[in-house]
Amino acid sequence: MNIQVSLHKDKLIKIGLAIIILATAWIYRQPLSELLQTIQDQEAVSTYLEGYGKFGPVILFILLIAQVFVAIIPGHVLMVTAGYVYGTLGLFVTITSTILGSQIAFLVARHFGRSLIFRIAPPKIINRWDGAARNQGILFYFFSFVLPIFPSDLMCYVAGLSTISPRRFFVANLLGRIFTAVFVTLIGVYGMHPPVQFWLVAIAGMLVLFLGWAIFKHKRTNSIQRVLNLKHN
Repeated sequence: MNIQVSLHKDKLIKIGLAIIILATAWIYRQPLSELLQTIQDQEAVSTYLEGYGKFGPVILFILLIAQVFVAIIPGHVLMVTAGYVYGTLGLFVTITSTILGSQIAFLVARHFGRSLIFRIAPPKIINRWDGAARNQGILFYFFSFVLPIFPSDLMCYVAGLSTISPRRFFVANLLGRIFTAVFVTLIGVYGMHPPVQFWLVAIAGMLVLFLGWAIFKHKRTNSIQRVLNLKHN
């Protein structure tokens, strides 16, 4: 009986959240439409944020959290703009908001499960990466945040559906988001024209990361193969 009551409450909570989200989107449909058109352009984003004066960083913070959940919001454009408009303050806003947004996405997936996640993210992509992430730890999710071969925001949902602990995911989230935020936001901090040294360091760093990912995959594959061989023997 208790299990049935609990399931019924969870269902009502999910329905309630869906109704609130849809109602909010409908009420604010016009400003949301205008905003989504604006944030595709870095210069337009800069003008938009500057129009809010001292509240601009707060708007930026909210948008950067939202982009974790809404795929059509270009996160990298917002990050570059954060550095361009607010300098080091923009870097701080970018780091804190993306880490918080990722952790919220993880907890949403962990609490509500696939029934909700499949409604807000493509099931095919989630299932594809779910298989790749099975039994993975901090290092795997760190790579998922820093390498462009991963859908980094969707990986938060994948992690929430997996067995990784919230604490371990937070470590990967913290390290990965800081690395990405620093690299992307600095482009804006340099006024959209970083020096050659910046690009040399960025390219070298990316090469090291891809090399690290290749080594990680190789070791992981060998480890799985050894386990399979032991089972067969």
